[in-house]
Amino acid sequence: MTRIDGHPIRLTFVRHGEALYNTLNRVNADPAVKNDLTELGRRQAAQCRVALAGEEFDAAYCSEFPRARQTAEAIVARHHLLLRIDRRINETGAFAFDGHPCPEWHAAQVPDRFTAELPGCEAFSLFKARLASFLDDILARPERNVLIVSHEEPIQIMLGLLENVPDRDARARPINHCTPYRWQGRGIEREK
Repeated sequence: MTRIDGHPIRLTFVRHGEALYNTLNRVNADPAVKNDLTELGRRQAAQCRVALAGEEFDAAYCSEFPRARQTAEAIVARHHLLLRIDRRINETGAFAFDGHPCPEWHAAQVPDRFTAELPGCEAFSLFKARLASFLDDILARPERNVLIVSHEEPIQIMLGLLENVPDRDARARPINHCTPYRWQGRGIEREK
């Protein structure tokens, strides 16, 4: 992944605010499921908007999920940006576990999240490939200061790709709700 024009780029990643399923410890893998921000999540998004008020974003992207869109809309309201929705930065494809308790999804991936093949779920390799495709496209665009609102695991993996960190280490990084995580560079090299 290398920035084509060689100019610096700054990516700001934000995990959505707290949503209903977070409070219920449930999996939400379908963007059509109503899973809006909680009152706390709306406050988190508003606080993030204030924290990022000095940023001059050139572009803003979010996943298809309502909780990500609601968070992104709160942040970009003052920036007057068109919010671009991109399914490649959607939540992990745990489709067969949608609505189930999170511990069931995690237990099904034992012994290894990175090699588990679960019927009705997206394989990790495909999940990572779609995130890499998104980053390749972002790095090829002319924008230099980009907001990306997504979910915990997609942000972990995208930061890992950008920093050339092994997946296991990338997944160990906690990604808090509505906390900006920034990456800046001229691009990086990554094995294809």
